[in-house]
Amino acid sequence: MKIKLIPGIIIILIILNIDVFAVQTKKPDFAKLPKYENLLKKIRKGNKDINFFDLRMSYTRTKNYKSTNLSPDSQRKKMIQGLNSKDYKNALKYADSILDQEFVDMYSHYVSYYAYTILGDSISASWHEYMMDRLLNSVVESGDGKTKESAFLVINSNEEYFFVFIYKLNLIEKSF
Repeated sequence: MKIKLIPGIIIILIILNIDVFAVQTKKPDFAKLPKYENLLKKIRKGNKDINFFDLRMSYTRTKNYKSTNLSPDSQRKKMIQGLNSKDYKNALKYADSILDQEFVDMYSHYVSYYAYTILGDSISASWHEYMMDRLLNSVVESGDGKTKESAFLVINSNEEYFFVFIYKLNLIEKSF
């Protein structure tokens, strides 16, 4: 009897067009977000057990936050130039400067990870890889990217372009 009920329930769900597995973009509750500065202090003290989605969302409430950054600032340009010219120490200098202002910048963590790996500092490389991975996963876990309703939640254009870069995606449509 129980076996006959399962196909019946599935048919009813299909007929009623109930999408049981629909994914919605994760929405932040800004009233309950911890302060960005407090989360950053925990990270800098070595506490990796924080919510990186909350970290990114709380960053949007700081004075340094910019939702769009269409042209790279001078620090970002110099960081990229250092990386491209294999001047890894210089690239790290600018990546550190960017991370002091915008710790959630995944590309600066990527550059730091890459440069420290080349320079043989596996501990620092590993730390930046972990930060980049957790920040990126907080984007991936925010939606499934299949529809506008389930889009990945990025906080600025830098995150969007990093996401495209790291997953080797092609942009199809811009929302702005």
